[in-house]
Amino acid sequence: MAEPESLTGRTQRPVVLAVDDLPSNLAVASAMLEELDVDIRLAEDGPTALQYAELAPQPDLILLDVMMPDMDGHEVLARLRANPATRHIPVIFVTALDSPGDEHSGLLEGAVDYIAKPLQAPVFRARVRNHLELKLARDQLARQNASLEQEVSRRLLENQQLATRLQLTLSATGLGIWEFHRDGERMEWNPDLCRMLGLGESPGTLSASLAHVHPEDRARIERAVRHPPPPGTEISVEEFRLRHADGHWLWVEGRGQSLRIDEGGGSLLSAGTITDISRRKQIESERQLTSVVFTGISDGICITDPDTRILTVNEAFVQVTGYSADEAVGRTPALLKSGVHGQAFYQGLWDKLNNEDSWQGEITNRRKNGELVNEWLHISAVRDSNGKLTHYVGLFSDLSERREAAERIQYLSSYDPLTDLPNRSLLTDRLAQALINAGRFERQTAVILLDLDHFRLVNESFGPPVGDALLQEVARRLQGLLREGDTLGRRSGTEFGFVMANLSHERDAIALAQRLLDAIGDPFMIGEQTLLLTASIGISLAPRDGNGADDLLKTADIALSRAKQAGRNTFRFYAPEMDADAARRLGLESALRSALKNDELSIHYQPQVSLETGRVIGMEALLRWQNPAFGKVSPAEFIPLAEDNGMIIPIGEWVLFTACAQARRWHDLGLTAPLRLAVNLSARQFRQPGLDRTVARALAESGLPADLLELEITESAFIHDADEAIAMCRKLKQLGVKLSLDDFGTGYSSLSYVSRFPFDKIKIDQSFVEDIIENPVNAAIATAAIVMARSLNLAILAEGVETEAQARFLRGRRCDAIQGFLFSPALPAAEFEQLLAGRTSLPIADIPSSGKQTLLIVDDEPNILNALSRLLRREGFQILTATSPLDAFEHLAKQPVHVILSDQRMPDMSGTEFFARVRQLYPETIRIVLTGYTDLDSVTGAINRGAIYKFLTKPWDDDQLREEIREAFRLAKDKQQDNHDRETS
Repeated sequence: MAEPESLTGRTQRPVVLAVDDLPSNLAVASAMLEELDVDIRLAEDGPTALQYAELAPQPDLILLDVMMPDMDGHEVLARLRANPATRHIPVIFVTALDSPGDEHSGLLEGAVDYIAKPLQAPVFRARVRNHLELKLARDQLARQNASLEQEVSRRLLENQQLATRLQLTLSATGLGIWEFHRDGERMEWNPDLCRMLGLGESPGTLSASLAHVHPEDRARIERAVRHPPPPGTEISVEEFRLRHADGHWLWVEGRGQSLRIDEGGGSLLSAGTITDISRRKQIESERQLTSVVFTGISDGICITDPDTRILTVNEAFVQVTGYSADEAVGRTPALLKSGVHGQAFYQGLWDKLNNEDSWQGEITNRRKNGELVNEWLHISAVRDSNGKLTHYVGLFSDLSERREAAERIQYLSSYDPLTDLPNRSLLTDRLAQALINAGRFERQTAVILLDLDHFRLVNESFGPPVGDALLQEVARRLQGLLREGDTLGRRSGTEFGFVMANLSHERDAIALAQRLLDAIGDPFMIGEQTLLLTASIGISLAPRDGNGADDLLKTADIALSRAKQAGRNTFRFYAPEMDADAARRLGLESALRSALKNDELSIHYQPQVSLETGRVIGMEALLRWQNPAFGKVSPAEFIPLAEDNGMIIPIGEWVLFTACAQARRWHDLGLTAPLRLAVNLSARQFRQPGLDRTVARALAESGLPADLLELEITESAFIHDADEAIAMCRKLKQLGVKLSLDDFGTGYSSLSYVSRFPFDKIKIDQSFVEDIIENPVNAAIATAAIVMARSLNLAILAEGVETEAQARFLRGRRCDAIQGFLFSPALPAAEFEQLLAGRTSLPIADIPSSGKQTLLIVDDEPNILNALSRLLRREGFQILTATSPLDAFEHLAKQPVHVILSDQRMPDMSGTEFFARVRQLYPETIRIVLTGYTDLDSVTGAINRGAIYKFLTKPWDDDQLREEIREAFRLAKDKQQDNHDRETS
């Protein structure tokens, strides 16, 4: 700031106006002020003073007398203050009125000082001088303030102009501006940024702003906004995506920097710009796509300048021509000239290219190695916006490859690429041609469809490459069995088809089918793997089974299905009744879809009986279907259908919920001690996600205690994914229900499976029980299952028990329980309730003691039985008689037998065959056969195998026979004692 001016340093002298009605007073004042170097104006009254106060230059100070006629000093002061032109001039009252009150009043009216008369020169001059200097200082300050205000106004105007220019510039560039204030998380977007995104206003907060950022970019952008570079450092640049108000994404480039930071270096205020780079991104993408197309396209590309000098080529050009890019660039396409085309050809090419900017056609060029190559060439002229030629672009493809591809496509349309056999389409066409020729010469035609059994297991176990190699080897073997004129094709993954043209006899088809099965049955060596396969075959004949290709293929397919149903590894001819079976299957499948809704399904209950007490200990819920059109439908027929079409899921749930509710009702009625309800779970139902929740809901809705529900699971339910099945079983066990392994022995039964799963019971399938008393193999399987179950502390139940002998046999081997027709078939709920109310039980006879010597005589002639019984009764033996081996097995199952005497010649089974089975079922028995001389060979062989202890001839010697029987009992007793000794030791 400048130093204030002094009175002596001013370029213009100060002006003092003295006002007094007495001239003498004015003279005194003037004389006193002469030393101050000021200009003095004198006024003798108030009006004159007011006039002089406005004259230029205006006074710097007014000395005003108070007591004047007409207009005293108070009025003059009031008028000076009221006039804007004079209100700034300082006024000093100079008066004889020297009381404090007068002085106070004067100062309140606006006087700057109050000097009493008579005047004291030094004081008067000092006070005037001080007020003049004060006036000068105020004037200088006012001038400086005015100058500053002018400068501020100028700069404000410049800033406004700069802001306007900046706003116009930003609007022209499309830049959006953002500011982030850390306090309050406040985010501000300028109007351009809001318009860029189609928004009416700024989001307001950081979180609201980030909601517009793409989820994949959000975390990165939040970090960049919260932690921008500090002032004066490199600006942060980020590319990311923002969502427009209409939903589409914009690529933008954001720049930002911190403008103000706190003491810790954290950003308090940051700002930046956002630019829409969507177009740039699109151009980059298109450029990249163009580059990929240029380098990756299979067609050759050559770009030249207007003088046809090659500028660039792609990789396909190099591959087709043999010239590298370095060898081609700078030269002309004439380096590919083959010499095949004359001058007229090239002249026509250029004429068309010059006139139409395009030419295309077939051309023969020469590769670098001298080979000729046929190409399809397309040349385009490229011009700029002014029409000036800038480039030529040539695009060509190798026609030889195209022709090879067309031939390959043609081949693949008719042949299988893996085996090179005719495919389904060509096989059908060959069949149609064969039928035409057969009809012309009145011969038969056979269609044979062969499908490999369980081939899926090969792929799952060894992988698809091994499976493919195996299919190729199968095709090679089958081709070796073809007759001349026959056709072999591959219809689908594992299905092959044969067309036997000009068939003379049906037996020729049978012979070929058997050879096919034999060929497939021989082991296959694939790498280091030895693989075994079987196949199923269906056969149809024309004209017997149809005259059209589609008819024959359909009937052969039906026969193939029947071969699979028959157990596979066999063949079947089509029979008309198979069509009826197929139609019935379709009808049943359709009716089954509405069976549940139409209330056609019901549940029957078959009791399960303890072999220890004979009492009912549980029941199995069995599904039944009564349809208005089909009548009673066997579960063996409709349950597989339900499995195939998925209806088993809702049907299975209905059975579970209904049976649980019924079991709870019987439990509440107190008909008997708590019975355990067994409900079957199909394989598909068991693999259904959430099965444990379904079971829990059934228990909760019915109120049935969990330990009274037993879920029966077959091995097929878990054979493909044992780990997942174990996990599901554990979830079910956590509910408190029991689990049983159903149909044990019919699938992949193994100790490892049984030991890994948390089963409570094993059920022996009825197929083993049916002939358990006479079939050593089934008896051994059932016995082994019982022993295994007991060793694992599992309960064991046998299904399908229909005879007392079967029950005795199972009880003798410590089977826990049975179910079957021996006690009761499956009953409707009402009848089963009556059975429970009657407290019916199965009579359980005591197992006869083995202490009494028991002899079983078997002969189909009653007179022989009578004669032998009379002869041996006196010996004190307990004698049992049987007219057939089947009756004998019944006796053996019911009670212990020590010695068996059997005839050799019986109609259903010979004595040696009978004893061979007995030896396996009851090895402790002593077996003697009665035979004629003609049977010695078979009897001798049986003795050598250990099936027979001794043979006696007919007619027998009574004494010898009695002695042999006694010896047999002594031997039986010794065996029994040896066994006892071994057990006790």
